[in-house]
Amino acid sequence: MAGKALRRRILADVLSKGGAEYLFEQIASGNTLTALAKEYDCSRQYLSTSLKTIPEYGNALSKARQEAADALVEQGLTMVDDLDGGSTSSEIAATREKVQWRKFMAGSYNQERYGNRPQTNVTISVGDMHLDALRKVNSDLAAIDREDREREAKTIDADYEDVSDE
Repeated sequence: MAGKALRRRILADVLSKGGAEYLFEQIASGNTLTALAKEYDCSRQYLSTSLKTIPEYGNALSKARQEAADALVEQGLTMVDDLDGGSTSSEIAATREKVQWRKFMAGSYNQERYGNRPQTNVTISVGDMHLDALRKVNSDLAAIDREDREREAKTIDADYEDVSDE
């Protein structure tokens, strides 16, 4: 099976380069699994699956992505800084798109730091909670009162039937 031989070669090469530390450094520096996969002449998915067979490598990849978010933001800053007064509008537009993509990826890798999800604020009013509790108690009491009236009506009907039978 050629796949297993390739997997063994990938894992042996990663181990010889430093194992989990090597993977962490590569991904945290902004390198991608796609770029690493090209080195091994395989697909990104195959490389990812192969690396994740070693739990230590899988953990290193997950932790590295949070660090990679910082690298992506720094790359975006460098791209913007490289623009000068002589940049054409197409160069500026292309740079803007590249920076936007890096912002998106940084937000995906480290949601806590670079994510743009709106913060959800929850306001709890003790007064509103108290009023809701009172409404519930009142509805429960009304239901009990209805049941009592129905039982009383049945009792009166039963007494009336007993009297009419005599």
